[in-house]
Amino acid sequence: MNSECLVCQAKTINHIANKFGSDKKATAKFKEEANYIVANSQSLSTPYSGLLLHRLAKRIFKTENLYANEKLKANKLLHLNYSYWKSLVSNSDNPMHVAAKLAVIGNIIDYGAHSVPDDILSEINHLLEKEFALNESEEMFEAINNAKTVLYLGDNAGEIVFDKLFIETLNHPNLTFVVRGEPIINDVTYEDSHFVQMEDVCKVISNGHDAPSTLLENCSSELQKLYRDADVVISKGQGNLEGLLDEKRNKLFFMLMAKCDLIAGKLGVKKKDLVIKQNKK
Repeated sequence: MNSECLVCQAKTINHIANKFGSDKKATAKFKEEANYIVANSQSLSTPYSGLLLHRLAKRIFKTENLYANEKLKANKLLHLNYSYWKSLVSNSDNPMHVAAKLAVIGNIIDYGAHSVPDDILSEINHLLEKEFALNESEEMFEAINNAKTVLYLGDNAGEIVFDKLFIETLNHPNLTFVVRGEPIINDVTYEDSHFVQMEDVCKVISNGHDAPSTLLENCSSELQKLYRDADVVISKGQGNLEGLLDEKRNKLFFMLMAKCDLIAGKLGVKKKDLVIKQNKK
């Protein structure tokens, strides 16, 4: 694991300890075991290390869904204004472009990357004025138009509202949206897809795993087959990118905001830049 990732993991440990630290004995135990995980995770990917930290937190603090309140708040905030976002898209000169941009902007709601602004709506409106630093959306739209099957790997609660709007705008007849197998940080699960009624616009499945990423070797056989067979795969967010960046397959598109200098550097952009990129063989 890169040294920059170690710093981010230390932030995660402190954040969880502060969030659930009313029991000093439990907090001390969590910090001790969490620091041991990070100190011995050099050979692990960042998403897998994050998975171990959050499994530990669930066990010690006896809380299955560590970010339940944050997830519900983000879902309510954006879903409450769904008709507004939909009109913003439909009344624009390029609805597909605006819907895709909103889907990328929604990626700011990421408690794992410590990127959630105090005023989410204000930041969304600010980012709507920002241009993509890397934009291969036309290649993505063309690939989707020619695809018989599309696999869409979801990322975060709140963000899922804009995912639904984008999927609704795409209007593809055979698109499958993927959620995590269990709660992890503020990543999407079936509970979030039900809340935004994602099932109204596409099929929804679980990937069968609780990493804050798509780690294919750990996912269900159903997800692995869908991934292999899909004509197009859309990967939302930095966590999914970290799990799939070394994948060698055609028609894999990453949609995200770059949350750290390390990932931004790999993409050739700057931190906080908006990105739609095809991962070419």
